[in-house]
Amino acid sequence: MKQIVLISTLLISVFSQAQEVKISEENVEFLDGRHNAIVVSIPYANKDVIEDELKSEMKDWGGKYNNSKGVYTAIQASMKAMGDKKFDGYAKIIGEGENLKVAFAVDLGGAYLSKSNHSEQYKVIEKRVEDFGREAAKECVLKELEAESKILKSLEDDKSDLEKSIERSKNDIEDYKKKIEEAEKSISENESAVSTKTGEISKQAEKITEVEKKLKGIK
Repeated sequence: MKQIVLISTLLISVFSQAQEVKISEENVEFLDGRHNAIVVSIPYANKDVIEDELKSEMKDWGGKYNNSKGVYTAIQASMKAMGDKKFDGYAKIIGEGENLKVAFAVDLGGAYLSKSNHSEQYKVIEKRVEDFGREAAKECVLKELEAESKILKSLEDDKSDLEKSIERSKNDIEDYKKKIEEAEKSISENESAVSTKTGEISKQAEKITEVEKKLKGIK
C-alpha cells in the first residue's frame, strides 16, 4: 500500500514539474557570440506556436524588429520599467520537439543584462520572460486542444453518419418487409384465383366437348 502511494506521489510530482515554466540564467550562443541570457523552459511546446508568440513578444518590446537565422531582435527597444535608456533585445529558440526553451539576451549598451550586475532591470525582464513562457505554453496547449477537438468533431460526425446510415437501412428493411408482405398476399390471392380459373377452364372445356358432340350428331 505504501509503495502504491509512493509511486502515485512521484507521478504527481513529475507531472507537476512537467507543467512548470522554469526560468534560469545561462550563457547562450547567439550570432555574434555567447552572451548572458534569461532562459525560459516551455512545457508542451509547439515550435510553430512558439515562433509566432516570440515574434509578437519581440515586436512588443518596441524598437526595430527583425528575425534572421533563428534570432529575433528588437533594436533600440524601450520599457518604462527598464528606465529611460534604450536597449537591444535578442531571443532564440533552443531545443527540439516539446522540449523547447527560449533564451532572451539584453544588451544594455556595453554590457549584457545579468542578475548580479543589474538586479532591478533583471527582475523586470525575468518577469516578462516568465509571463511570455506561461502564455506561450497556454497557447501551445490551446492549439493542441483545438486540433484534438477537430479530430473529435470529425469522429462524432463519422459516428452520426453511420447512425443515419443504420437508420436508413432499418427503414429500408421495414419497407422491404411491407413489400414482401404485400407480395405474399398478392401471391396467395393470385394462387386462389388461378385455382378458380382452373376450375372454370375445366368446366368450359366440358361445355365445348358437349357442343362438339352436338355438331357430330347432326346427320
